[in-house]
Amino acid sequence: MTDRRPYIGGGRDGPVLHTVIPATLPSPRSPAEQLLRVRRTWWSEDLLVVSAEGEIDLATAGQLESALLGDLPATTVLDLTDVTFLGVAGLRVIESAAARAHVECRRTGVVADTRPVLRLLHLFGVEVRIPVYRFLTDAVREMPKELPAPS
Repeated sequence: MTDRRPYIGGGRDGPVLHTVIPATLPSPRSPAEQLLRVRRTWWSEDLLVVSAEGEIDLATAGQLESALLGDLPATTVLDLTDVTFLGVAGLRVIESAAARAHVECRRTGVVADTRPVLRLLHLFGVEVRIPVYRFLTDAVREMPKELPAPS
């Protein structure tokens, strides 16, 4: 429904009527648990695969961060193939986990094949610091065998 209100200033031809459209509020977002699902799968004793499905943004980045904390094995692969959106908050979590792994002489890799995720990883040059793979099988097979030297 619209309301018509006369414009006080008017024009040379008299008052001008403007259509006022009432503001509509966007519907509230779903809880973070419904926007992102994170699963940890032990591939072997020395390999953990952390899979994410959904949107990684400011509201959900904490879930991903929780999955990447604690005692982690020598190699961690972050599978983002089912991620539909990756925001800067999620990117910070990924880079922080990779930096921590480097300090602790562990390996970290990322699997991504969707345009929104690959675009952000490329835009911020993440693939220079963290190996990025298109397929999980490639990441598991090709992760470097040597541990990085501590800086």
